[in-house]
Formats: sequence, C-alpha cells, structure tokens
Amino acid sequence: MSLVKKAGYKETYVGWIPNDWQPAHLAKVADINPGRTKPESGGEVSFLTMSDVSETGRVIGGQIRKYQDVAKGFTSFIDNDVLVAKITPCFENGKGALVQNLLGGIGFGSTEFHVIRAKQELAVPAFLYLHTRSDMFRRLGERNMVGSAGQKRVPTDFLREYPIALPPVAEQEKIATILTAVDDKLDVIARQIVTTQTLKQGLMQSLFSRGVGAQVAVDKGLSNTDIGHCPKSGLSTRWSERRLGDIAPLVRRPVDVESHKSYPELGLRSYGKGTFHKPALLGSEVGKKRLFEIKAGDLLFSNVFAWEGAVAIAKPKDDGRFGSHRYITCVVDNSLADTSYIFRFLTTPAGIALLTLASPGGAGRNKTLGLAALANITIPLPPLDEQRKITDILNSVDAKLKTLNAKLTHYETIKRGLTQKLLTGEWRVNALPETRIAA
Repeated sequence: MSLVKKAGYKETYVGWIPNDWQPAHLAKVADINPGRTKPESGGEVSFLTMSDVSETGRVIGGQIRKYQDVAKGFTSFIDNDVLVAKITPCFENGKGALVQNLLGGIGFGSTEFHVIRAKQELAVPAFLYLHTRSDMFRRLGERNMVGSAGQKRVPTDFLREYPIALPPVAEQEKIATILTAVDDKLDVIARQIVTTQTLKQGLMQSLFSRGVGAQVAVDKGLSNTDIGHCPKSGLSTRWSERRLGDIAPLVRRPVDVESHKSYPELGLRSYGKGTFHKPALLGSEVGKKRLFEIKAGDLLFSNVFAWEGAVAIAKPKDDGRFGSHRYITCVVDNSLADTSYIFRFLTTPAGIALLTLASPGGAGRNKTLGLAALANITIPLPPLDEQRKITDILNSVDAKLKTLNAKLTHYETIKRGLTQKLLTGEWRVNALPETRIAA
C-alpha cells in the first residue's frame, strides 16, 4: 500500500513515514564500531568467531578466552551490541547477531564484524538489529561493498549513513517484541527440523543394517545373537545380500528420433532430491544425441553424478519423458525387492559410498558410473514385507520434514511482510490486535 499523501504521514528522505516518527541516519542513533571495552577484572571474556553466528542472525557458539590474548587485533563489543558481518559472502548470507549474556557483559571476536551500539534514550538495540536483518539493508549493503572479488566488504560509512524511520522508543520496543516472537518461532521450527533430520539419519543407519525390530530389541537389552543377527556383518539372519543387477537389471528403451516430433526431457537432482522436467526438444535439435524413453517406476541414475546421489524413482508425471545415454534406467523385480527400498538404500551414506566406488575417475563429469560396477553393487535385502515397513517408516519421517519445512516457509513469509510494514510505519503497533504467534 502506498503511503504517499496518506493522512497522518509525512514525506522525508527515508520516504513517507508516520508524523510522530523521525528520519535518521544510523550514526545519529547508534555508535558505529565504538572503541574497545576492557573488563574490570582483566580476566576472561566471551569470544565469537564468524562461525559462531548463524545466517539467521543468532549466536550459535562461542568460546571463553583470556582478555590478554584477545585485547589486540580483535573486534570488541558488549551486551546488546548488534554484530554485522562485513565481508562477502557472510554479509549477503545474513551473518550477524544481537549479542547478549556475554561473560562479564564483554566480548571480542572476528575483525570481520561491524559493531552497532544503540544510543540510550534514542534507539532500542533489538529494533536496530531488525533493520540489519531486513532485505533492504542487505541489498543496499551489497551494492555499496568495496574491494576486490572475494574480499569485498561493507564499508563503515554505509552503516553510518544508512537511513531508517525512527519511531518513539516505546513503539520501537513493541515492534521488536512482535518480530522477535516470530524469530523465536522460526528458531523452534528450525531446531525441530534439525532434530528430525538427525532422527532420520539414525533410523536409516539402523533400519538398513538391523531392520525394523532392532531398536525394540536393543531397548529390551537383547544381543545380536538374541535377535538373530550375524556377528560378522551385523545383518539379520533373515536378510540376504543381492547384486543390484540381479534385482534391478538395466532396461534401455532407445528411440528413433524423428525431426518433426517433440521430445520432453527429464533431469535428476543430486542427493536423492528427485526428478525435474527439462524443456522439450524438437527432433531436429537433438542432433547425434541418443534418447531413451523413461517409464514411471524406473530406478534412475545420472552416470556423471551418481557419486553425488543423483538417483530417483520416475514418478507418474515423468512417464514418457526422455533421457540421454547419460541417464541409466533400471527396473526393479518387485517379486524380490521394493523400488522405494532400493532407492532409499542407495541414497544413504553407505549407498552413495558404493555408487562413488562404482564411479571411477577425476572430479565432476569425469567420475562416470560404470554399468558393470553398478550391477555388482551389493544390496542388503530383508524380506519384502520388511522392506516395505522400512520404506513406510522413512516416508513418515519425510512427511514430517515436509510439514516442518512448509511451516518454516510460512513463518518466513509472515516475517518478511511484518518487517516491511512495521519498520516503515505502514502498520502501527497500537492499531494492531494483540499479537500471538500460533504454535
């Protein structure tokens, strides 16, 4: 919504803002890269490297160091200072934080941090921090970087001259409270995603070596022998090991390309992230490239990026598309194995390691998956019903991850919209209903 000539708003060098707000350059309301602070005791202080702050604007690590070891050559800051990464690509990626709970209230860190210290009675630290997280701040900062490629930095003058719309302190506090609540919600969801991903990794390691009942048996204190596992391999005695070529042989469907016909191509993403559709080619554009038809349910491999987990199952919407000779299609014998089980095993760290061994050569496109080596990969194979149970368990974890990622995207969208409207005064906090971030 345009604020131009809207009642209750005025035109300033930062744009149209509420009448009771003031335009200000950051240096008016904050000290930029203030002088060094020495601890009273001269003992230990908090220390933050660039890796100790996240791209989401949080402190995620830290160390304790002796003051005498960091007194020279490092950036000094105190509680409630705002840190902003100055160097590319850390700045563009959003590295920075509002630092709190430092040892003795004092910290030191990377020389690649800018420090913004709010001036009391003029600005609220959390409000200034929110400005440094805004898309506008990041875009303008990137445009104003100086230096050579790979070593470009945001200059101090950019921070000093950065224009903001400044509400009264009480309103700054309310804006900060609202947006911090959204940030906290994002943090919770991000931690849930990490926890679920960790759970998935543990489940994959256990399920593909010990089976569905392994964890239950371990919880009961049973040994490998008690639960029917081979002491040497760790596999269940009910499992077998089969060559991939015996359960999913290579199937090629060559196409006689006709110049006037259209051939929609299929691509594969790495790390088991599925297929994507490429634009269709006319037969006259194919040239000497050989094309092969793909059917729904095919187990697909990119022969140049299999070592990077470029494996997928062709979906119904992929049926009838085409791939070059670089795309390998295998068809799983469903009387012996479940296609989803084979796909999931091959995208575990153990499976990708086997694909890497089957792809000799140098880096990138020189690491080519050999057909004979692919066929000779050995797959741990439980009974068919257990394969399906393993797939169902991992599908349920993936469904949870999908829900959490959608939720994260939802709140990120909310935050972007709120940030824009609240920091410009388009939405006034006093006019908003009581804000509550839903669980």
